[in-house]
Amino acid sequence: MKEIWTIIKREYRESVYKKSFLILTLITPVLMIALGVLPTLFFGFEEEKPVHFNVIDESNVVYDKLSDGLSDTLKDGSAKFFIKPVAVSSQMDSVIRDQRVLIDEEKTDGLLYIPASILDSNQVIYYTKNVANFDVNYRIKDAVEKIVRDHRIEKSGLNLDYITKLTQSVDLKTYKVVKGGEQQERGFGEEYFGTFVFVLILYMTLIFNGTSIMRSIILEKSTRVIEVLLSTTSAFKMMAGKIVGQGFVGITQYIIWAIFGILLVLYGNRVLPVSSEYLNFSPEIFIYFVLFYILGYFVYAILFAAIGAMVNTDQEGQQISFPVIMLLVVPIMILGLVVKNPDSTMVTTISLIPFFSPIIMFARINLTSPGFMEIGGSIILLILTIIFLIWLAAKIYRVGILMYGKRPNLPEIIKWMRIK
Repeated sequence: MKEIWTIIKREYRESVYKKSFLILTLITPVLMIALGVLPTLFFGFEEEKPVHFNVIDESNVVYDKLSDGLSDTLKDGSAKFFIKPVAVSSQMDSVIRDQRVLIDEEKTDGLLYIPASILDSNQVIYYTKNVANFDVNYRIKDAVEKIVRDHRIEKSGLNLDYITKLTQSVDLKTYKVVKGGEQQERGFGEEYFGTFVFVLILYMTLIFNGTSIMRSIILEKSTRVIEVLLSTTSAFKMMAGKIVGQGFVGITQYIIWAIFGILLVLYGNRVLPVSSEYLNFSPEIFIYFVLFYILGYFVYAILFAAIGAMVNTDQEGQQISFPVIMLLVVPIMILGLVVKNPDSTMVTTISLIPFFSPIIMFARINLTSPGFMEIGGSIILLILTIIFLIWLAAKIYRVGILMYGKRPNLPEIIKWMRIK
């Protein structure tokens, strides 16, 4: 045990006492906040310009009311939309072609073509150079849609004000019911953002710490330091010390990030447009977060340690570790499905698979309340998987750690595992 503890301290010091560790640990939460805050800031600093577009209204229904429907203003209070009619002609193809030339020469921002059949076809055409400006596109569509709808109601002989009152939209507030029947007002934004932050931290730290172990082993193999270390301890104790030592590095990062998060919740609103409601989590969530990190870390750290023992260069390690990294990428890819329906049969099944459960089961716990049997089952399966991987990796490690030259193939690795 003393030898393992010595290796743990060595691994911890070599990682934590580096400037790169401090920089990475401090910059990670800053980058994550930036990902959430910068888009909002960019929209706030966005240069606003008025939109000038021409209108061809063959229906004689829309144009006269379109200015009232597009009454938006810019920050300085000036009008945002300026529209100008284009006379209807028997040569409409030629007129539209000329209008497209004006758009290309940037003499106007767009052309709205309203066909005579708008009341039946429900379709208008907007020509512009920037079709990705969803804000402008939505406002034009919404304004035309309201004008056409109101016109239909009036033509039907119904009372427009009365129909508008009857069809008034309803505001939906969502409350999350937690244990004990308590309620919390939560929406999609809070649920998705909170889950995404935790999942991204798990994903990044599992990959970072796992690959750090792999690179450390490869470096010691390439410099033959491993031979000196093995003269004082066993291969298993060295592997255990490396894995536990790097695990403490991850815990240290989490402690620093937790302090950062607490400061953000307490003082973030004063300096950043971040609402504390997006960072409102129960202590239970943090406990599960640390628990699934530790279990997930051991699963992937053992796999990366075995890979490090098998290969001789970083390039070989990257090639072999790709399938392992993909096991972590899959949960990120299906996170949208997990958020939408965390208790579906497929998501529940995936959350019990040990390679996916550190992320998927934790996401489900954060989103809903899985049964105790499901949570306990995933934890037990993770522990059993860790025990099996330790047995498997120990056999690979004790042989592969002293193997140099050609990268072993699968039959050779199986032969290593058979050695008693």
